Amino acid sequence: MAIQLSRHILGQSKMSRLFITLWVSSTIVDGQSPTQGDILDSPSPPTTSPVKDIVDTSPPTNSPTVTPSLSPSSPPSLTPTLSQAPSREPTDPPSLSAIPSQKPTNVPSISPTLSFMPSAAPIQYSRPTRVDIRYIPWNELDPENQKIAMNLDYTNTTWNEYGANPIEESSWEDLTSEQTSNASLLGYDMKSWDCWINHYEGYRWIDMGQPFIQVLQWFTSLGWDIQSWTGKKEAPESDFKTWYELTSEERFSAAQLCYFRMTWNEVEVFSNGGFPIMKPDFRFDHWWKLDDEVREIAHESLKYSEITWNVLGLGAVEARDWMSLTPSEREAAESIGWNQATWDCWINHFRSYSWENLVFYGLDLDYQSLGWTDLSWDGTEDAPPSNDKTWNELNELEKQYARKLCYFEDNWDMVDITPNNGKFPHPKPKSRFAPWNELSDDEKEIAAESLQYSGKTWNSYGVAEIESKGWDELTPLQQSDAIRLGLYERTWDCFQNHYHSKRWISLEGEVRDAFRVLGWDENGWAANFRPPSYENKWGRLSEMEQTFANRICYFEDNWPGQAEEVKAENKTDASVAGDGVFDEDGTEVETGGNEEQDTSETGEKGNQIDSGSSESNTPSGTQEENSGSKWVSPAVPATLLMTAFGAWL
Repeated sequence: MAIQLSRHILGQSKMSRLFITLWVSSTIVDGQSPTQGDILDSPSPPTTSPVKDIVDTSPPTNSPTVTPSLSPSSPPSLTPTLSQAPSREPTDPPSLSAIPSQKPTNVPSISPTLSFMPSAAPIQYSRPTRVDIRYIPWNELDPENQKIAMNLDYTNTTWNEYGANPIEESSWEDLTSEQTSNASLLGYDMKSWDCWINHYEGYRWIDMGQPFIQVLQWFTSLGWDIQSWTGKKEAPESDFKTWYELTSEERFSAAQLCYFRMTWNEVEVFSNGGFPIMKPDFRFDHWWKLDDEVREIAHESLKYSEITWNVLGLGAVEARDWMSLTPSEREAAESIGWNQATWDCWINHFRSYSWENLVFYGLDLDYQSLGWTDLSWDGTEDAPPSNDKTWNELNELEKQYARKLCYFEDNWDMVDITPNNGKFPHPKPKSRFAPWNELSDDEKEIAAESLQYSGKTWNSYGVAEIESKGWDELTPLQQSDAIRLGLYERTWDCFQNHYHSKRWISLEGEVRDAFRVLGWDENGWAANFRPPSYENKWGRLSEMEQTFANRICYFEDNWPGQAEEVKAENKTDASVAGDGVFDEDGTEVETGGNEEQDTSETGEKGNQIDSGSSESNTPSGTQEENSGSKWVSPAVPATLLMTAFGAWL
């Protein structure tokens, strides 16, 4: 914020001149001090000395003399006697007020006191409406507006670099009539120009406290005073800070003076990666890489868990901006390195700001560039297309504006930073594949209530009704409970639902390719007609089929061909000796019935897993065709197989 000090020292005020008319009243309210009439009514000293031989020297009598004395008995009193009787005539005209004043007014001062602080004027300060055309890049202006801007001495460079055009150092009243006419064509008037273009820098210090301006309070909050404003001492510290180096109070005051990030900095200041604030690297370390103290504070005070920390943007606390945190949460966040600017940008991305607050700080310009409006922001209209794009689907301009909101690929895509060395597209949720009897009591309660699991349906993958629903079909409570169990949208849709609740056209390319390799096509998907590959045990799938099944989060334990056997056994009454496998609690039941029962296929998680038997449960008539380990569904086109095989390699 460059202040042109010469304007304040040599320039006259750019507003109407203020005249103060003073008067001195000779009328004093009755009872405050004696009036001139009261003094005149008192006895006056004699003008001549009394004649000595006339003076009565006889002793006093007991009765008053009938003839009055020719001389006063004593000198006149300088203090008039207060008479209870009414005066001969009122000293002041009668008051028009029905209620007498409680105390008299003072004599007006010859020199009135000038206050620099805003008065309690009937019209409070209100920031003028922003003129948005000024923030459109030069090459996006239409030719007519470019011509008008050039009449104001703007060029491509000075238009795109805020504060670079000398005309912005002038207040409205300093402009020529031709300049104000051109500025008016761009949508400016005196108030909007002086705030959004000049930022009141062309005003005298004494002018800014006037009732119809009232901006002195904001400059004072930024550390300015009359000495620094007039160049008698150095500018305050705030003048040398970038936008996000300002305190929250300083940023608020600067915003009242029509500044925001771009205009305060004048030239965009970016840290490495093109972000307005330095990237806090520790936030993008996985949970177990954090220092013990940081992890403890994050867990105890900010309610992070391993899953809500590792999945960027998943934590409930991240849906709140800094001022929405409790005092203890803010204290905890500060202790591990956050402040309001870094939290609101890197954690919340200003998502919990109202549209009005976005406008106040100029953040709406970045969100507008991503397609948001006030109506889509509050949910009245649908979110813009950019909201459903992955980072790689954004164009370069959209990425540029997203970076200004502290987004990059990982947090835009809400990446799970849990180390994933497995064969699945997402880290395998450990708790979901732990046997029911190994879950904690809290985990069992969570699974049993809103998700309606029992021990039997928990241990038999794909059996529970809840698993037929995609993430978007879950209630908010069910989603919250799933997160507490270590699942979130991506892992639920992949490991629980395997994308079967989605429409074929909405499947991502790699997911759709995986289903094609397994024998699905659009018609079969719409009819929910499972291809023959789903009847095979895991060991009967080809290596390529297994690879593509992994891409939709299938593996040996949860593959439908394996689960069919588990489902059948779980339907058997556990009270029948030799037939039951699990009780209602999901614990394996030991029975003494069938001595020849083969338990070699019972897995440690309570599921039937293939032991490598050559038997197949495919329909008769296809056994010979499918007997080899390289069986492939005939529904898969040869060209797709070649493409898939290349990807697999």
